[in-house]
Amino acid sequence: MSLKVDTKIFHVGDAGKLPDEAVQTLAEAAKACRIIIFPTDTVYGVGSTGLIKAASRRIYQIKARPSIKPLPVLVWSAEEAKKWVQWTDQAEKLSQKFWPGGLTLVLKPTQQGKILTFPEYQTVAIRVPNHPLLNEIIKASGLPWVSTSANISGSPALSKGEDVVNTFRGTVDYIVSAGNTPGGESSVIDATGKTIRILREGKISAAQAFEVCPPENMSVMGVKK
Repeated sequence: MSLKVDTKIFHVGDAGKLPDEAVQTLAEAAKACRIIIFPTDTVYGVGSTGLIKAASRRIYQIKARPSIKPLPVLVWSAEEAKKWVQWTDQAEKLSQKFWPGGLTLVLKPTQQGKILTFPEYQTVAIRVPNHPLLNEIIKASGLPWVSTSANISGSPALSKGEDVVNTFRGTVDYIVSAGNTPGGESSVIDATGKTIRILREGKISAAQAFEVCPPENMSVMGVKK
């Protein structure tokens, strides 16, 4: 069971911004392995630095998430993503069309990027969210963040700030509460090969993805929702 912590809550105003000092506090918190809940362009997420495995372990504990499920990574730009994953032509096409946005790309890690996952996993799932405040915080930290939906494993993902506060106050270090998020899930696409594979259809439909990256063989167009 997680130890009870003194959760600091930042409330985002109607303009969707936080004061510069709050952004810097959250950026420094991530670098220090603190756990943060934040709004995204889909649901609320929970995350921290991807460079220290203790942060990942604590997220697993807080969510009661099986540790065999690797955590996706959030970065603030496609150029930053290229430091951590091996870029492909398919990734370039998809990122130009759908980033920032509800698309998670699955790619092989660079040598540097291997730190973001465990040795038994051959790929990293990475995304640039379409949320200016979140991207500002991540960029201020200068780090890739491991992240997953802010919910107890097996429960629905949370899209309301009040639900996040009620669920996680006392278990995470910081909560950025910004009312309701749009909800839904990002689409997850494996772009390691010449033909993309839709691993999860979400914000981006399979038809939209295949319009950008037509498959070489139409029989591969299987979709898992």
